Amino acid sequence: MKILTIPFLLSAMLYGQAQAPAPAPVQVSPGTPAVKAPSDVVPVPGASTPPPPVSPDTVVAEVNGKKYTAAEIDKMIAALPPQYQQAAHAQPQILSQVFLMQRLAEDALKAGLDQKAPYKDQLELQRMQVLSTAELSDVNNTMQITEPEEQKYYKDNPDKFKEVKVRVIYVAFNPTPSKTAPTDDKKIVTEAEAKAKIEDLAKQIQGGADFGKLARDLSDDKASAAKDGDFGVVKQDSSYPPAIKTAVFALKQGELSTPIRQPNGFYLIRADEINQQPFNEALMAIIQAVKQGKYQEWLKGMQAQYNVKIENPAYFAPRAPAQLQQVH
Repeated sequence: MKILTIPFLLSAMLYGQAQAPAPAPVQVSPGTPAVKAPSDVVPVPGASTPPPPVSPDTVVAEVNGKKYTAAEIDKMIAALPPQYQQAAHAQPQILSQVFLMQRLAEDALKAGLDQKAPYKDQLELQRMQVLSTAELSDVNNTMQITEPEEQKYYKDNPDKFKEVKVRVIYVAFNPTPSKTAPTDDKKIVTEAEAKAKIEDLAKQIQGGADFGKLARDLSDDKASAAKDGDFGVVKQDSSYPPAIKTAVFALKQGELSTPIRQPNGFYLIRADEINQQPFNEALMAIIQAVKQGKYQEWLKGMQAQYNVKIENPAYFAPRAPAQLQQVH
């Protein structure tokens, strides 16, 4: 049995007992009204309340006749991989596997297994992996960034800090039309009808029609329609769908996009103003980008020092697996 078997078993158990992942965040397309949480939410009767705080020196568990305080258990849980720590807090029985590992490791040390092959080499490899990861993290966290570097990055990468003030016209369609739906229900049109409508609006605007009036009269995004289609500013870090952002940042000032299909409708987008985000507003993103760039450059330089130059290709040629010898 290899020395990593128990940790893998622990990981498998923790994974199996961990809580189900949280639902993925809903991505909101432009024009989708935000849902606000009511301010007067009434607690559900019988709903669980947070437990009272426990002091670090309070005994919280007993294992094999020995009592453990909250501080000791906290230290033990903190040593687990981050993705398993919450599960260990919620399901104390998981800790039994950790105590079992501790006991087996102690017995292995008493037996001198840490000095025997192949365990000694495996332990050294794990130690090297932990220390090398720690060094990478330390270099990244302590990477120094100067103001001239920040200014240069901001100047050399204007597209990363572009922000576009846009107007939109949105034509919604029913993504799952019902065969039994009344034929006279024109509130939500079919996709084909919406496409024809948005293409006609694009032709009208290109022919000189007033964008604001068309948006006010015909856009299904009522919030922006009330402001002649004004949708505000789109930035590189805005949380709009990629297709929307790609179209916006490809526009020149005053230019109209082609119709952009989204799951529930089509958009026409016009770029009214194109500006660059002020340096001070973009500073945190600049620092992160410069730091990441310097770190990658440093790492690339380190890796270049240890590229393997093959001196004897025969040594690295594929080898056939060893064959079992027939016993006579």
